[in-house]
Amino acid sequence: MAEAIETHEAVDTAALEAAAREIDRARMIQIGSFHFAMAMGALTLWGAAEAWAQITGWGLARFAADANALVAGFVITSTVPEWGHFTGARLTGAKSPVLEEPRRHFFMFDFPMDQNDTRQFVWMSWGGILAPWLPVVLVLGLVPLGITSAAVLFATLLARAVSIAVFEAPVVLRAERSGNPGAELGKQVASGGLKRGRQVGTAVGAACFALIWLAS
Repeated sequence: MAEAIETHEAVDTAALEAAAREIDRARMIQIGSFHFAMAMGALTLWGAAEAWAQITGWGLARFAADANALVAGFVITSTVPEWGHFTGARLTGAKSPVLEEPRRHFFMFDFPMDQNDTRQFVWMSWGGILAPWLPVVLVLGLVPLGITSAAVLFATLLARAVSIAVFEAPVVLRAERSGNPGAELGKQVASGGLKRGRQVGTAVGAACFALIWLAS
């Protein structure tokens, strides 16, 4: 009888785990589709506005192209780092359940500090730090930066990648030494790390755009 109960409990546990994996996968696909649609929509709007500007030469069209490039850069650098974080977490087997719905459009998973170790936090963090540099490289290699809106897009991507690195890299490096990621993250926020990252990133992006504009 005891063996039968244990077997039944094991079957129930396996079934629950399988169901949880299916729910997690379904949520991942749903949010991934949403993020993909956001990024493609933003890029398409930018491309359409740029074509409008080149065909008509209107100032309004030029403003729309530049503004949409800024929006596209923001959307891309809000979705790609999140998937970088998620990939880093999953590669280490970290507990990182996908949310039922994205928070504030972009945040897609939870990372409970008390259930994951420092190594998993480090991998999760570096995934998000490195991921936004991929679109920077792609735009640099595939898009002619002599177009004003393309320069805006590139500068925005660069600014956001730098901002993320300035804020998150010190946390990771200190967490590796202290073994207390939560405390290091709290210290970085309390010391104004978010604002500092934005300021450095904005300065780098503005300087990059100015250099491209002067060279054109």
